[in-house]
Amino acid sequence: MDEKRKREEAFSIILLRGAATCALLICGLFLMVVVTGCGTKKNQVQEEQHIEAESTTQEEPVAEENGMGALIEDQTFDVSLQPFGQVTFASYKPDTSKNALADVTFCIEQDGKVLTKLPGVTEDNVNSEMFDAVEAVSFLDYNYDGYDDIILIISYYLGAGPQAATPHSTIRYYSGSADGTFVYQEQMSLDATSALAEITIKTAKDFIGYKKPNGETAKEQSLEPWQEAYIQYLQQDSDVAGQDGYTLINMSKDESPLLVEVGNCEASGCRIVYFVDGKVHVTQLGRLNFTYIPNENLLCNSDGNMDTYYDLVYSMMDGEMTLIAQGHYGAADNSNLQFDSEGNPIYQYEWNGVEVSKEEYAKELNRIYDTTKAEGYGYDNLYSVEEVIKAIEGYERVF
Repeated sequence: MDEKRKREEAFSIILLRGAATCALLICGLFLMVVVTGCGTKKNQVQEEQHIEAESTTQEEPVAEENGMGALIEDQTFDVSLQPFGQVTFASYKPDTSKNALADVTFCIEQDGKVLTKLPGVTEDNVNSEMFDAVEAVSFLDYNYDGYDDIILIISYYLGAGPQAATPHSTIRYYSGSADGTFVYQEQMSLDATSALAEITIKTAKDFIGYKKPNGETAKEQSLEPWQEAYIQYLQQDSDVAGQDGYTLINMSKDESPLLVEVGNCEASGCRIVYFVDGKVHVTQLGRLNFTYIPNENLLCNSDGNMDTYYDLVYSMMDGEMTLIAQGHYGAADNSNLQFDSEGNPIYQYEWNGVEVSKEEYAKELNRIYDTTKAEGYGYDNLYSVEEVIKAIEGYERVF
């Protein structure tokens, strides 16, 4: 190839790359002219490949950066953060191909580009324990400086010992700043993790004494997975027209609340919506009446009609709403109903398939479900779908 043709090719490349890369290509052209012999063509090709690689890298998925694995979709959110504006908070699993103790990575992204990366607990982002999961993320201005801060709940597996197979939760506090960088508050994070018997977004806020300033709008977002899942269910799957309303109840202090859909007629009944293993599940109850015992993981669906009644006792077991006991009572023939001396109908009683007396029935029911502790769900104070979404977004458990 003669020198003239080489110059034409080089200038063609300059035109394709545009004014932004002119300086780089002119330097390459200068080197190509100086260097002679069989190495000239090879150097030119390598220079072009390097330029293409730089351009392609900006468009590649962020996860391919060093030490970052796949995107954790249920802990990735589009949010408005000061001082950035609208951004994506992205969580990435660790790339454990080189180091089993590689840690999770968090990025603030905009239009597919990383604006900033949250610092890890170590410089090389390698932990002393194995990563398990990102449990919760919260965005708030906890130091009231006008720039959003971040609280993370992350679980890890201990390296050894009898509890090695059981993940434990940790807290990270990150303080935001005017230049868009975040500072990991190491000592505060370690202190909170050590001090708190139960680690949640609420307890993490309480530990640092966070309270919303007076007059603050509902800007703060506690983005726990169950909240996102319930809101999506209400917006996409719930038969809003078929409901009288909605409410939230706490069967267990260790689990997310249950969402209750209350049908607009007895035949529709109530539906218990709950979040387990990253998914929404639904249990249909008979008719509209049920009670529950707060924080004891028990719910009783007690209802019936036309002299046929039941008490169905449920408990959350292994991630499922499980029927653990049941009783039925009523008249075998309600067209020929018999009454006792006080005018009460005479019914037959059965508990877990065994015929019992009325007194035995009550005893068996209360043995497993203490009716003196039971609470109703508040039929007269139900939320609309818009109201329950707001209640879910602002929900904080009280222990």
